Amino acid sequence: MQVAEFSGLTDEQLAISDIDGSERELVRRYMTPVRIKARVMAKNCPYADSDDLFSEGLLGLLKAIRRYDASKGASFATFADICVSNSIKTALTKLSRGGEMSKEYDFDFDKLVDGSASTEDTVIDRELDNKLYEKLSQILTEREFEVLWLYLRHYSYKSAAERLGTDEKSVDNALQRAKAKIKRNLGK
Repeated sequence: MQVAEFSGLTDEQLAISDIDGSERELVRRYMTPVRIKARVMAKNCPYADSDDLFSEGLLGLLKAIRRYDASKGASFATFADICVSNSIKTALTKLSRGGEMSKEYDFDFDKLVDGSASTEDTVIDRELDNKLYEKLSQILTEREFEVLWLYLRHYSYKSAAERLGTDEKSVDNALQRAKAKIKRNLGK
């Protein structure tokens, strides 16, 4: 399915569906709010890097996508907010060696999803996300990109190998090549 084909589906429908590409669509929809949340929390924590917090937030978002249960009564946005916040706070706690994050930095994810983020921030974040995706598409093979995507979604080597119809060693090799290429081309 293309992005336009997902436009009629709610976040909740995408989260519980098995439609190929639904998880990517949810990541696309929530990437900017996660980035904004990471920036806000990083501004209030001098020892934190917003890019690192963004990565942790994305991991929380992927966890929310995998574990969302509509029968619990919460919207996907609410559940995603909790998962993203918890991932970022856990990272900050580890960074501060036991310090607690203050709740004064929390804010409602729903407010960001409905477009209350500034237009300028949204445009800049989308441009950055598109550039990153484009850059990854240029430096990684299709297989390396697939393996990286599965790795970021916490697939085990065995699960990734089964999904891709290959063996675990091939998955490991592709992931190591992807990491090396990213490090070489994007730094860090």
